[in-house]
Amino acid sequence: MQHADDDMPTHRRWADLHAGLVSRVADLCALRGYASCRAVCASWRAALPPPTSRPLAPVADTASRHGPLSLAVCSVHAQRWSRLLGLRQPSGLANATGASRCVGARDGWVVLAAANAKGAAAAAASVVLLFNPVTGVEIPLHASLYDPNCERAPAASTSPAPKVVFSPCPTARDLAAVSICRPNRLAVQRTTDGHSSALVLDTAALMDSDDLADVAFDGNGRVAYCLTRHGAVHVLRLNRRRHRGRLRPIEIEPLVAGAVFPSPYDTIARFTDAKNLVLCGGALYQVWRRPSGAGSAVAPAGICDQQLLRIPEGAVFVLRYEPPASAAAGGSRRPPCWSESKDLGGHAVFLGANDAAAAARCGDGAAELMRGDCLYYWASRAEGDYEAFVYSMADRMSTRLPPATGGVSSPLWYFLPAGAANVEATTTTAMEAASEEVSVAVITV
Repeated sequence: MQHADDDMPTHRRWADLHAGLVSRVADLCALRGYASCRAVCASWRAALPPPTSRPLAPVADTASRHGPLSLAVCSVHAQRWSRLLGLRQPSGLANATGASRCVGARDGWVVLAAANAKGAAAAAASVVLLFNPVTGVEIPLHASLYDPNCERAPAASTSPAPKVVFSPCPTARDLAAVSICRPNRLAVQRTTDGHSSALVLDTAALMDSDDLADVAFDGNGRVAYCLTRHGAVHVLRLNRRRHRGRLRPIEIEPLVAGAVFPSPYDTIARFTDAKNLVLCGGALYQVWRRPSGAGSAVAPAGICDQQLLRIPEGAVFVLRYEPPASAAAGGSRRPPCWSESKDLGGHAVFLGANDAAAAARCGDGAAELMRGDCLYYWASRAEGDYEAFVYSMADRMSTRLPPATGGVSSPLWYFLPAGAANVEATTTTAMEAASEEVSVAVITV
């Protein structure tokens, strides 16, 4: 006997929707709505990474509809970038005469900078602002941290993009910020107990006239590491405590003295112009890359080794710092050095004008983009913007991520602060207590 219901068309359940379609729906929501989408059912939650684990990037806003800060997230499922809705906009750049851009990011904060036109009434050549787009908090920074005269089109120079790094958990009364304002100039701002000072350091004599390539803070904000074009690392001790009403002098010293790269990395160091410092899992890494457009390089593998070494365009190399080891019984003390690294301790590392972000690989939807032992980096394009790549340490291959509509305006990664995750606490609890049908009804109202 055939029932009438057997002739009715079958409908797919909400839980059976393709992950790409789920991503497109969720990307149209602000933070609270995105959290609600993750609470619909287990399959939606698996398709959508937690808000704080989604890497974002600043994108161009030609229509100026979103304000000076526009961030987008890359969805591999949907093969597109989507603007993050519901962010606050800064007011501290209102008097700047030039366009603003992101020149730094860390722990939910961004550094925004804008140039002032020559002859403008403003006293400084630029405006630099530390801004939290979730809370709306703004902290003005010293103008010396950003030199607009060093701006160049991404495809016109191998010089790194402007970059400002800053100490964790910054406040208006306590912070430190360091930037590479010129190839051989470091700008430093130190603020302690509300008293602030800024200076510009000429590093040419201190670093053997080697241009700066990158700068990074340690976890406590007391020390910054400076990386040069040839791979030398110098330690910048900021000495932020006051003594008799004055800040102590800044100290600079090499991390390792002399040549410390094993062959053939002593040669590779000279042919990899893109270099970054990474601190993750208690270890210090260097990431070297031969940039796009540079072509391949061929050189002898070493002074005593005339075998030719080919370094292809886009090649990536990772080295790990090995601190000095105590002498074994009857042996000699091992000096500090850099050695080739086969992994990143299971971390996903995001390189750019941000302070290198390292996140441990996790499940719960994060695997859509964030994979362990992978590097995520930016490469300049002839169009004047940037495109993202992911490099796998396991197969030593780089894969291009989907392009962003309108282009990525600054080569940096941004992550929402940990507090942004609180927005999904109530919806997560509701998901555990309610049925799938009830959750879907809440979303579709």
